[in-house]
Amino acid sequence: MDEVRLAIVGCGTISQLNAPGYLAHERCEVVALCDPVAERARARAREWGIDPRVHVSYDDVLNDPNVDAVELLTPTFLHPQQIVDGLAAGKHVSCQKPAAGTVEEMSAIANAVRSADTFYRTTENFLYYPPIVKARELIDDGALGEISMVRIRTLRAGFGKAAIPVAEGAYVWRQDPSRNAGGLMYDDGWHKAATAIWWGGNVEKVSALITKTDNFIVETPSVATMKYAGRDSLAVIEYASAAAMTLRSRYYPADEFMEIIGDSGVLWVTRCTGEMLDMPPVILHRGSESVSYQLPMDWMEGFDGAANDFVDGIIEGRQPMMDAEFSEHVLRTLLAMYESSDTGAWVEPDGLS
Repeated sequence: MDEVRLAIVGCGTISQLNAPGYLAHERCEVVALCDPVAERARARAREWGIDPRVHVSYDDVLNDPNVDAVELLTPTFLHPQQIVDGLAAGKHVSCQKPAAGTVEEMSAIANAVRSADTFYRTTENFLYYPPIVKARELIDDGALGEISMVRIRTLRAGFGKAAIPVAEGAYVWRQDPSRNAGGLMYDDGWHKAATAIWWGGNVEKVSALITKTDNFIVETPSVATMKYAGRDSLAVIEYASAAAMTLRSRYYPADEFMEIIGDSGVLWVTRCTGEMLDMPPVILHRGSESVSYQLPMDWMEGFDGAANDFVDGIIEGRQPMMDAEFSEHVLRTLLAMYESSDTGAWVEPDGLS
C-alpha cells in the first residue's frame, strides 16, 4: 500500500488534536469524515481545508470501498463494537483511548484482531511525546541503572478552563457512570498507566484510593500504587486539583510531572499537557551533575507522532504501537485500581475477569 485513505469517525473536541497529524502526512489522505451531526463534520472539513465525503452513519464508512482505515474519536462506550465491526469490515482500526470498559469487551476486541487481516491499535499520544520517548531511551540505555520507582503526578487546575474549544455536550456522556468504567483515573489515567507500563513493564498488583466527588469525572485527590511484575519496583500515579489556580496550557487546564528513580540516577519529565514549569522538559540527575535535554515539548507532538505511526505501520506492514495485548493490560490495571479502592485490598490485574 502506497497511501492510506483514512476516515475520521467523530468530529468533536478531540478531533482538533488527532486530525492534524493525519492531514500533514504525505502518504495519508483523509477521504471521509463521520459524525451524527453532519454540519459538525462539514465545519471540520472547512476548518481543515479538505473536501471529504461526509457520513452520519458508521456503517456507511465501513461500506465505503475507498476507506482503508478508520480513526475512532467517538464516545468510549461505543468503542468496543465499533472496533470489532471495523476489523470485520476489513479496515485498519485506530481507536482513541480508553479502548473498552470491561475485560469482556477487551477480550472481544482481541478475538476480532486475531481473525482480522488488518491492524488494530489504541491511540495513545503520550507514548509519542518526545520527552516521554527520551525517558524511555535513557532507561533502555542504562542511564538510571536499576529502576526502583516511577512517579507520575497530574495536577488539574480550574475545571472547564480549556484552551481548546470544547464541543457542546462533550462532558455529558463522560459524567454518566452507566457509560464509563470510571472517571479521571480511568479516562486520563489510561495515559499514565500506559506510560508507566511502557517504561517499567507489566504490573503484578495494584493498591489505590480513588476519591469519589459530586462530579463523576474529577476524582481528586486520588493515588494508585503499582508493583511491577518480577522485581522490587513500584510506580505511583497521583491526581490532585487546584481549582482556583490558573495554569498555562495550550490545551487542557492540567499538567504532569514525572520522576523515575534508579540506583544510578534520577530522571525528571517536567511537563506534558500544560506549561506550568519553566524548566527543560527532561533533566537527568547523576549526583554531582545534572544533564538537561531540550526537545520538542508541545503536547501536540504526541498526537502527530501517533498519527504518523499508524499510517507508517500500515504502509510498512508492521503493527503500530499499543496493540490489543498492551491495551488489555492497561485496562486491567485501571480496573484493578477501582476494585482496590472499593475493597481496600491489593488487586492483581491478571486475576480480573
